[in-house]
Amino acid sequence: MPDAGFRQRAGATFRSVINDLKRNTEAAAADLGVPPEVVAGVIAGERDLPAELLRRAVEVWPVNERDFLPVHDDAPDGVRICRAAESAATSRVFQRGGVDYYEYRDTAMSRLAMFRPEWIRMLQPVSDSRPDNPAVQWNRGHFLYQFTYFVGEVSYYYEWEGRRYCVEMSTGDSVAGLPYAPHSFTYRAGGSGLILALTYGGRLLGDAQQELGALGADLAQQYALAGEPAAAAVLREHLDDTMTPVARLAAESGVPRERLEDLLAGKDLPSYEELAAVARVLRVSVRDLLPVTGDERDGVCVVRGESAPAWSWPGTGPVAYQVRGLAGTRICPDSRGLELAVVGRDPQPAMLRTGLHQYCFVIGPDPVRLRWQPAGAVPAGAVPAGAVREEILHPDDSLYVKPFVPHGFTQLAAGRSTVLVLRIGGKVAGDTRREAAALGAPALRRLVRDTAQWYDPAQRHDAAQRPDAAQAGPR
Repeated sequence: MPDAGFRQRAGATFRSVINDLKRNTEAAAADLGVPPEVVAGVIAGERDLPAELLRRAVEVWPVNERDFLPVHDDAPDGVRICRAAESAATSRVFQRGGVDYYEYRDTAMSRLAMFRPEWIRMLQPVSDSRPDNPAVQWNRGHFLYQFTYFVGEVSYYYEWEGRRYCVEMSTGDSVAGLPYAPHSFTYRAGGSGLILALTYGGRLLGDAQQELGALGADLAQQYALAGEPAAAAVLREHLDDTMTPVARLAAESGVPRERLEDLLAGKDLPSYEELAAVARVLRVSVRDLLPVTGDERDGVCVVRGESAPAWSWPGTGPVAYQVRGLAGTRICPDSRGLELAVVGRDPQPAMLRTGLHQYCFVIGPDPVRLRWQPAGAVPAGAVPAGAVREEILHPDDSLYVKPFVPHGFTQLAAGRSTVLVLRIGGKVAGDTRREAAALGAPALRRLVRDTAQWYDPAQRHDAAQRPDAAQAGPR
């Protein structure tokens, strides 16, 4: 049964849909064949969205079922913890090639973020580093990006463009891998090994994936801009999108036509001044004309623990954390892998704050204190806004932290502990986050809770009397 908070979000979502379709409550009810009070009850969050009403909506309007269904909030006070015992209870052993190959365990996950993080123990030993070792059982690759943190003596295998590789990894090493690259893991004989395989969705997950599926493979693949140099392909795409002939672009930008034709042919790269001139004519930002370039080698980024960049945080005052930067890829610029050696002992920790969704795993060897402060209003029965929560976390405990929730870790007594952190952008990342910043806080607050009709039929057409006259909004 959906809770009151879910129904309220569903009501705001329903109102947003019918506002966008320019239906008031009565017109929407007429389209859906229900009394107006049914629609009003859904919008007010007083009743669940009936399945029949949802079915009818997608029949008569150009909408999809997912347009009406908000995300469930399973971390109402900002943090969701998975204890080591809960993780162990999910243990399952999978065979490959007729032998036990991996033991999997779930760790902290939330419906709010596309983390699918697994604790995986290697069960297959090897005595060499040959990528063609017959004991190695390869997967077919998967759609999610994977950040991998290694514990013990693990051999990592990966394939790229038909060639196979093996890299011997040790505790503290990390790898970021691209989607659909086949890979595998074993442990080296005489030792043991496990990995934290933190798979996560990029910007193609969810609505983008659904849209590509509806377009079909032949159209979807054309987004890859294959066959041209990347910078030239991006520029050509903007010319096509805006129906701008090269001659017009040359005349209005001041970049000679011959030079533009060389850029479009990929014979040279544009200067910043040329990009700025072209961007002004096309009414885009300079960054929109820059292609995404990865920094992987053969589809992966490998960072050895001993050579990972390291620094102290915060930069001034007592040190709370010794930080190491782990593997990542520029294709997902909002993903950040970090290793935090917790050195602060003050029960009042130096608080961390990020606009990214965050996963943490306590590597240990000792427990660590977590304190956090829920941000904003929380549902009845949860921690009041402004209160501080505290939990003692033990090795192999894991947790999810919502964006912008202040939190911090401190040592207990004379203990020492390391916390693995992976931060990823959710749906409000990259260009979407920039759009949110441009709209401003009042618009965002209205976006998430507005159940009002886009006009008031009883109000006079007098802008001076509108309480929100200074705010932009639908008309």
